[in-house]
Amino acid sequence: MEEANENELPVIAPNDRVAIFGGTGSGKSILAHVLHNSIPNEGWWKVIIDVTDSIIEPAAIDFYDPFEVPWDKSYNLRFVPDISQSLDEQISALFLSIYAHGVCWFWLDEANEISSAHKTAFGLRKVLLQGRKAYVGGVSCTPRPRDISKSIITQSQYIAIFTIVDYDDRAYVAKNIGMAPVEFDDLMSTLEEYEYLFYDVRMRTLYKVPAIPIEVVEKLENPPTEDKG
Repeated sequence: MEEANENELPVIAPNDRVAIFGGTGSGKSILAHVLHNSIPNEGWWKVIIDVTDSIIEPAAIDFYDPFEVPWDKSYNLRFVPDISQSLDEQISALFLSIYAHGVCWFWLDEANEISSAHKTAFGLRKVLLQGRKAYVGGVSCTPRPRDISKSIITQSQYIAIFTIVDYDDRAYVAKNIGMAPVEFDDLMSTLEEYEYLFYDVRMRTLYKVPAIPIEVVEKLENPPTEDKG
């Protein structure tokens, strides 16, 4: 394993897929937000899939109909599903639209709410398996990696790992990055607040990354109000 700062990590391309794992408050959503902000504000569309309606992104235009994505309104969009309707159908429709549109980065928060080890919405599966050729990349976050679609892990170019509480989840992640559970647990125990591990799947290289700066955390958790018009 290599010690690295963020400037020494592999450069994430806009059509790469990234999986982020970590318990509540560990920093996974903060890192997802950092990656989201790193994508150009013009030329690449960005869509936040906010299943729990908890992401604060003042620059994004909110929409609620997955069949009517307002691509012409903004490069920065946030989708909040209707919990009274089929979540599977809404997510599938949205990802099929993302795939058809192309040139898009998605941020799927709480992926465990819309996929499982045994079921994945058709549109999401299509993007995970074929999205790269349509210039679609993105980040998927979950506190429970063992309970999400395996394709989220196998089709990711990079995996970021914050502190994980559940042993079965840690063992599952350890297996997917080629480590013994005991070795992985020892490594997890060295992580300080907002520190994380970063795994380059193709190069099979694991990095330990210093903590996300507290000023970045505070800025993203308490963003200034912006005009969405």
